[in-house]
Amino acid sequence: MTEKVFRYIEEHESEYVQLLKEMVELESYTPDVDDVSALADFIKKFAESRGLNVFVKEFEKAGNGLLITMNEQASMLPVAFTGHLDTVHPRGTFKEPVCRTEDGKMYGPGTVDMKGGLVIGLLIMSALKDCGYISRPVRFIMIPDEELSEGLSLEEGKDFIRNNARGCAAAITLEGGDGKSITVGRKGSIRYKVYIKGRATHAGSAYAQGISAIKEAAHKILAIEAPSDQAQITYNCGMIKGGTSPNTVPGEAMFTLYNRYWKLEQRQIIRDHVEGIIAKSYIEGTESSFDIVGERLPMDATEDNYALAAHISFVSEKYGFGPLEPKLKSSGSDASYTTMAGAPSVCSVGPSGGRAHSPEEFVNLESITKRAKMLSAAIIELPENFGAK
Repeated sequence: MTEKVFRYIEEHESEYVQLLKEMVELESYTPDVDDVSALADFIKKFAESRGLNVFVKEFEKAGNGLLITMNEQASMLPVAFTGHLDTVHPRGTFKEPVCRTEDGKMYGPGTVDMKGGLVIGLLIMSALKDCGYISRPVRFIMIPDEELSEGLSLEEGKDFIRNNARGCAAAITLEGGDGKSITVGRKGSIRYKVYIKGRATHAGSAYAQGISAIKEAAHKILAIEAPSDQAQITYNCGMIKGGTSPNTVPGEAMFTLYNRYWKLEQRQIIRDHVEGIIAKSYIEGTESSFDIVGERLPMDATEDNYALAAHISFVSEKYGFGPLEPKLKSSGSDASYTTMAGAPSVCSVGPSGGRAHSPEEFVNLESITKRAKMLSAAIIELPENFGAK
């Protein structure tokens, strides 16, 4: 079965490279919910044309999500892929043409993060189905707003992942990887928007009567970021806005915080630290408030995650793709929710590439077929009772 699937993947390589190009050209910036839904509809039609079953999940404020399935009546525990439809790139970030291929690399929004991973999952499911694999159900969960930590689909989006991963023998998140490692644990995150009010006045004639919201923001940011530790908790102000003109004492300011942590018990440490500083006024007369605009719990590095990573690494080395070292990553992904659902979970086993989240984002095209082969073999050769409790 494995060699038959490998031949199928090789024979259909160009078709799926073309599929990736068409998906990249369908730009899907997270807040542009109609664009995200258009990509979901495109993938739905493609999957159905391959004989796969598709359920469309509609969200009130986010684009549509997808659940693609096969072999749902099979007796063994399912395997689930997870991925996201959205990218961080607003329309116009990439010069025309939006997608281009050069020296074995495809450049464009979401090529490696993570439309390349979506194509790998679709190629695997098509190959398994057409080659007669019937041992396990295989699912592909696609979420519309991972780049905002499910900030639009909220708990409903997180539940969509958890509910469909629960009871699975393995959950594989197809985020881009380096081809040498496999992620078994990730940091969680909490994102804040902090709002500060002061008093706007003329910066010359009425300077003393002004209350600077930007100065208050500066005090708060320095105090919040002071205890950052790469090995534990990090606090980062990534954006700040305020004021109306250079000769006005600024009456309002806003800044964002992105805080990351390893262990669930650190979540309350972050909240106590950040919210205590927000409540304190460094400049008399300022008032501050905040919103939590996104949160992702950590992906705990469980024994089950390490066991799944070891199986995939064994298969990868067996078929000449090399071993994969289990690693922890400071960034987050939806693998945290599959882990929470109790499924052995790994991440970063999608295609290799580089410059994610930048206008030079690219994917190495040869990695698509290599990863499709490796993960197909890992599914076919997954021990019968793997993941059973």
